[in-house]
Amino acid sequence: MIQIATSWLLLLPVMFGIGWLASRWDLRLENRMDERERMRQQRSTFKGLSLLLNEQPDQAIETLVKIAQLDPETIELHFSLGNLFRRRGETERAIRVHQHLANRDDLKPRDRDHAAYELGRDFLRAGLLDRAEASLIRVGQGKFAAPAKESLLEMYQIERDWKKAIIAATELETLQGKSHHTEIAQFYCELSQEALLAKDLNGAEHSIQQALHAVPNHTRALILQGDYLMAIGEPAQAIEAWGVVASSHPAYMHLIADRWMLAHAAIGKAEVGLDRLCELLKTQASGELLDLVHKQTVQIRGMQAANAMLSEVMQHSPSLSALSKLAETRLALEEGNGNPEREQELKSILHLLRQRTTSLARYTCGNCGFRARRFYWQCPGCNNWEAYSPRRSEGVAPSGPSM
Repeated sequence: MIQIATSWLLLLPVMFGIGWLASRWDLRLENRMDERERMRQQRSTFKGLSLLLNEQPDQAIETLVKIAQLDPETIELHFSLGNLFRRRGETERAIRVHQHLANRDDLKPRDRDHAAYELGRDFLRAGLLDRAEASLIRVGQGKFAAPAKESLLEMYQIERDWKKAIIAATELETLQGKSHHTEIAQFYCELSQEALLAKDLNGAEHSIQQALHAVPNHTRALILQGDYLMAIGEPAQAIEAWGVVASSHPAYMHLIADRWMLAHAAIGKAEVGLDRLCELLKTQASGELLDLVHKQTVQIRGMQAANAMLSEVMQHSPSLSALSKLAETRLALEEGNGNPEREQELKSILHLLRQRTTSLARYTCGNCGFRARRFYWQCPGCNNWEAYSPRRSEGVAPSGPSM
């Protein structure tokens, strides 16, 4: 039988205690090193944020990249870094960061959706629309589903793919719980307009009905309905459709005044059509409608009638545009009367008025203030639909870009 010395038995607990103390010491050293590393990363992060706040983005990016390289698990930092690259216009670097995240298999579904969304935004910023669509479609039904769908809707409008835009807007209504009927009606109007240009009358009629279903008595849809009825040889019905615009949305009548008169001429009622437009001038005289009514009045009733009409407008709705047209009309009446001094006087007045009226802002977006000389259903500045007032502005032009 093996005999074990009592001293060895006493040494066993001592050796076990020394081993335990050594392991605890190693653990404390490791924790201290981890703490030092965390402190170093925090200091580097704060340094990067400080550089950003001090408008030193290049040095900030360099610092944040080093942190991301040292700790690949800093997912939020990767997202922040990618977004920073995109805001600076460095889309290639942003794509690399977000693509790296999107391809990681160890990410949670929410982070993977986030990466796919950010990558789609990168591709959209870079103009790679097909790759942007593929990435945004990968986003699931979580927090980033609605933002991804909004980006898809933005992209489809850039591509003028109105059918996909309608689908995206409809899905977005479900996700957000708010109406996108105005945009959907406008998308159908775009399809209708394309169909009319292509002589696809059945397609045009279908899209118009869908637009009116989305927004009953929608102004643009009614205008296009009149265009469709004129295209199939039904001017009386076209007048009926445009009559709804004249009654419910008279500020938009300048968009169809010429076609309104053509439809009335086609049924032999040009005078009736002109009378209705003249009646509208009592409330709509400060826009293009006045120019169109003046032209039609000269053609149908003569210069004297145009002069009388403008004199009446100046009584109830005085404006520089009306005054300019009145000077133009009186100059035409004066020519050939043997009074060169009067002609020269009217020419000088007309020249000054035209200089003033042509420099005025025409239509102004109520959302971003973008100004333009023609009317747009979708603002070229902010891309919002139906943001333009149908009335031309006069006086001091408001602040904002123009074209």
